[in-house]
Amino acid sequence: MPISYKPWGRTPYREDVLLFTLENSAGCKAHISTYGATLVGLEIPTKNTAIDVVLGFDSLQEYMDDGNYMGATVGRVAGRISNASFELNGQKYQLDRNESSNHLHGGKYGFNRRNWKVLEQNDETESSSLTLELHCKDGMGGYPGNLRIETTFTLSGTTLSIVHRAECDSPTPLNMTAHPYFNLNGDGKPVNNHEFKFSSTQCASLDESLTPDGKIIKTPGTAADFSNSKPLSETECDSYFIKDNSQSSAATVRSSASGIEMEIFSNQHGFLFYTADGIPPGTKGKNDFQYGPRSGFCIEPMGYPDAVNRPEFPSVILNPGEKYNHSTEYRFRRIS
Repeated sequence: MPISYKPWGRTPYREDVLLFTLENSAGCKAHISTYGATLVGLEIPTKNTAIDVVLGFDSLQEYMDDGNYMGATVGRVAGRISNASFELNGQKYQLDRNESSNHLHGGKYGFNRRNWKVLEQNDETESSSLTLELHCKDGMGGYPGNLRIETTFTLSGTTLSIVHRAECDSPTPLNMTAHPYFNLNGDGKPVNNHEFKFSSTQCASLDESLTPDGKIIKTPGTAADFSNSKPLSETECDSYFIKDNSQSSAATVRSSASGIEMEIFSNQHGFLFYTADGIPPGTKGKNDFQYGPRSGFCIEPMGYPDAVNRPEFPSVILNPGEKYNHSTEYRFRRIS
């Protein structure tokens, strides 16, 4: 079906921001902003209506003011980098500190704060896609190397896929992710009644600043055990889960209230699971909903956090001549 778009305001740098809508014959719609390559909305049909399963805002200004990475594409490095620094090939690089002493989600010059260029649009009867492009200069945010990224959103049937591709001219860390907050009931109310199942029996041990300390924890029998489907406990979660099988889905989430189930597939080693406890109570969301802690959840496929400072973790360094390829699929189905 035809891809539509509309002007959606301007950045402080007088860049024009566009809001695109992808839709298909299955009744799904994805709304994507060029600002931050952001997933603004994702409408999934149910028995009686369509439900927007992604938290967000009604205006561009609210996204520019947001500190929760709502729906954004995150990089160069998602997660935390301890002490906002790392060494690469004998040289130390200092990044900006935007969470205490750490560097979080690419810092203040992250991909979520950039207006991406429209590179390509494709629409067919059963699917449609939008590719956005971003260039990052050597030294931006403290990172080395010039970097060119393409992110493609494809809506096909009841599946949304997001693929990140990149190339560089000098060795540089790259560990991207998509950061949508999901709520399968579409109302912004706490998601404690959602049921979660992970293809993971291990997670990274974290220090007081929520940065990996290098140890790996076995989850069976703990509060972080989601090997069998279960609702959330009252325990906050902001942890990196390691997939047991690289070919399996990362997670399955369902809501009996809406009758929607979502299964996430990714080619990454694991995913950050965040229960959104950091959203301030009374945060105004789209459609006049009030958001707060647990209004949504994030499952962020990515490489190991702080891998730049942990040689025991798989490397997240992209070298010249290599092609970064990070793919994630969100597959939806009706369960009632």
